[in-house]
Amino acid sequence: MTKDFTWDQLNYWQSGEWQVVQERLDDRDKRVELYNPSRELMFSALDATPYATTKVAVIGQDPYPDRHCACGIAFSVPNGTIPAGVMIPPTLDNIFKEYVNDLHYPYPTRTDLLPWASKGVLLWNAIPSCGWRKSMSHDWPEWEPLTREIIARLSLKRDIVFAFMGGVARRHTGFVNTTHNTVLETSHPVPRANIRSTQPFVGSRIFTRINDALVQTHRKEPVDWRL
Repeated sequence: MTKDFTWDQLNYWQSGEWQVVQERLDDRDKRVELYNPSRELMFSALDATPYATTKVAVIGQDPYPDRHCACGIAFSVPNGTIPAGVMIPPTLDNIFKEYVNDLHYPYPTRTDLLPWASKGVLLWNAIPSCGWRKSMSHDWPEWEPLTREIIARLSLKRDIVFAFMGGVARRHTGFVNTTHNTVLETSHPVPRANIRSTQPFVGSRIFTRINDALVQTHRKEPVDWRL
């Protein structure tokens, strides 16, 4: 039943929409048209955070347009990818600045977010792929049912905290059963989104708010966010 469910049992994998997505990616492979992340990493978020252990779902937009940064886990960048002296992606930098300001931890020395994923935080991009250096280029309607089903399935578990970051992520808030789960919303962490948003990521204290919802509303253990 629900407690024994695994991500490979999603109905999406048997759907026509998934077939269309695969055909589109196959076509790009034939034309040697790069996209992010690579096929073998595209669903790393689901591998890193099994359904059974998920208690928080952070929903972002689409992968980093830099192929070296995109790894299939939203906002995460593989350690060692960024050369010494080169700035990390501004989106991740904003996340780390909020992490420091909210939790008063030191600025992280690592760039991957696997410690969060291993503690039940699903880091999922609503659109799991994009063209190289072309953000939002794979905003295909065929991706929509996958993200919708992931959110709906998690909603069935109850007591899940969903954090939707940005307008693309917020397309999917309606698939959460808010009677038994919590929905939090911010702008996307990318700096330009914070300038014009009424719910800016910067100053949102999203880490504390997630833990407050877990503990006070859902009687669960908080996430240890320390990196």
